[in-house]
Amino acid sequence: MPQDIGATGLMGVAFEVTPGTYVAPAKYIPILNENLKVNEDTQIRRPIRESADAIGAVAGNENPDGDVNMEALEDCVLYFLHAARATVVKSGATNFTYTYTPSSAALPPNKTLSCTVKRSGQIFGYVGCTVGQFRFTVNNGVLGFGVTIVARNEASQSSPSATWPTTAPFGAGMYSIEIPTATPVTDVDTFEWTCNDNAVPEFRLKSTSRGADFVHFGERELGITLGRDFQTRADYDLFKSVTAQSITLTATKGANNSISLVTPSTIKKTYEVGLSGQGDLLRAAIQYQPLLGSPAAYQIIVKSQEDIT
Repeated sequence: MPQDIGATGLMGVAFEVTPGTYVAPAKYIPILNENLKVNEDTQIRRPIRESADAIGAVAGNENPDGDVNMEALEDCVLYFLHAARATVVKSGATNFTYTYTPSSAALPPNKTLSCTVKRSGQIFGYVGCTVGQFRFTVNNGVLGFGVTIVARNEASQSSPSATWPTTAPFGAGMYSIEIPTATPVTDVDTFEWTCNDNAVPEFRLKSTSRGADFVHFGERELGITLGRDFQTRADYDLFKSVTAQSITLTATKGANNSISLVTPSTIKKTYEVGLSGQGDLLRAAIQYQPLLGSPAAYQIIVKSQEDIT
């Protein structure tokens, strides 16, 4: 059968009332790409019976996972942060502020997602979706957001009818970087912020399905990578002395539309300064390791008109 070349794709998400039970999309996400897939742990049978070939196969456990990348729209990242390993405090009446603080809970502290993906006219639904890893990046002036989804199973679904958000992305001229916090710097041109909670699907013996029963989290790994102009050794000397600093990046389109990434205590993990030719800028590539600080290792503050209950 020929492919439907003219078909377009979509991704929609919804919070699940019962974890692992499919819910049709409530929010449609303009994504850049995705590679969600179902992992099928098929067991190949090779009993000893005078044959060099595999004899058969037995169905094993299965669960979906994969990456989703998008522009960091303040009304869209909220849904994925709600499914990450963080608690959330919401304030405001029309203009809302969501403050995400990392949790040490082994299981998702908030809600799981149903993710619906349309590919070339075909619909795929994934249930019990949690965010095991997420990352913010700035590339060519645009704030990007990516997540690694770890889900429980695949579910039946119907074709949705999308209503797309009209939120504009964050672009050049909308950033403030403070190192340490309250001290703005203007010599940074690359930025990446990552949080990996090492999510693992857990399977149990049962008669209902082959999907995961739940997803649990492991130890948290945080990282920040910056590219900066190297002007003096002062910052490098702080690296040598293992001095902790706070780092804040805020992307702002207005008083009520912003995303702030706050890490109250970080140390420089690596600090690399390369040779440069005559007339070239001297550059520093720095990796930071966030530590447990006050009130936590990080906080993400999102201001949006999106009302999530």
